Amino acid sequence: MKLQSFVAAAVVAASAGLVVLPSAGAAGYVPTTLTTPATGTSIASPARNSLYFCPRVIQGITFPTTLTNPANPWVSGTTVNIADSQDAAVPGSVKMRHVFSIRKTANTRILKGNGIPNHAMGEFPMPSNSLAYSYYSALPAQGYANAAEIPIKPYDMSLTVPRNPKVQSKPSCINSLAVGIASQTGAAWHTEIAVSADFKAVSPSAALPYDRCWGHPYAEQYHYHGFSWKCFPNQGKKGEPSPLFGYAADGFGIYGAYSEGKRGSAVTGATQKPITNAQLDVCHGHYGWIKWDGKLKYMYHYHTNNEYPYMLGCFRGKVGKLSMDMMHLGH
Repeated sequence: MKLQSFVAAAVVAASAGLVVLPSAGAAGYVPTTLTTPATGTSIASPARNSLYFCPRVIQGITFPTTLTNPANPWVSGTTVNIADSQDAAVPGSVKMRHVFSIRKTANTRILKGNGIPNHAMGEFPMPSNSLAYSYYSALPAQGYANAAEIPIKPYDMSLTVPRNPKVQSKPSCINSLAVGIASQTGAAWHTEIAVSADFKAVSPSAALPYDRCWGHPYAEQYHYHGFSWKCFPNQGKKGEPSPLFGYAADGFGIYGAYSEGKRGSAVTGATQKPITNAQLDVCHGHYGWIKWDGKLKYMYHYHTNNEYPYMLGCFRGKVGKLSMDMMHLGH
């Protein structure tokens, strides 16, 4: 099996209609490039510009502890050009039934769905005349002639997390295959690691192009990579901090690239800049005033941006309970 996706989770929206995608002039952060990790980047301990993956042995082989450039990358060097990614994107606008709910108890937040997002996806299996086809068809896939033949199918998605998560004394490595759920669309966030046929750890965003929403299936489950928030309907308002995009598997919120000011005050549009890895900790998060369950609260949270690993590098809280399908997504 090639490019096994090592993380994804998913949810799906309960209404039958599709969301309205943000316009080109939306206030959300639209990067021009994504930075991918250089060969030799360690994933064995918490660090900025990387992620912390739990040690594991697969079929008697120890999983690699450093990242390597893919053998057949679709990008040049360590930069993904967003414009080029659209040219290479998996075509199509496929709608599937989606199911999603979020329920709160006094102490927990329970997310359930069938793994299908509330927006149209690319065509999977993909057309043989698409630019993306050559990259996928070169990869073997369990149960299919090659990775280009993998379809999208519903699966059992459930995630139960603390409603008010607590920061642990030390960061935790990524051990689950699901790292978070995009509550705006009901689709999965995938950790930015895949394993190649020659058993090397690689960046998925350097290895394969995706559909227009930066998603694709591996092992039949749809999930996001890289510019994962492109199709999120609520990108935020100009001059204000980014809204909540979803929840990490430890229960902390995942927000967009525009950070909060003092006590949640707006950042003026003239100076509003996306947050950088240098401003975040090793897990891609920090403390700040955020809107949490309808109230302004000073607490830890994660941010998305265009610097690897784009959304989450490790867990600062205790990981909740994930369904077996989420745990093993990509195997």
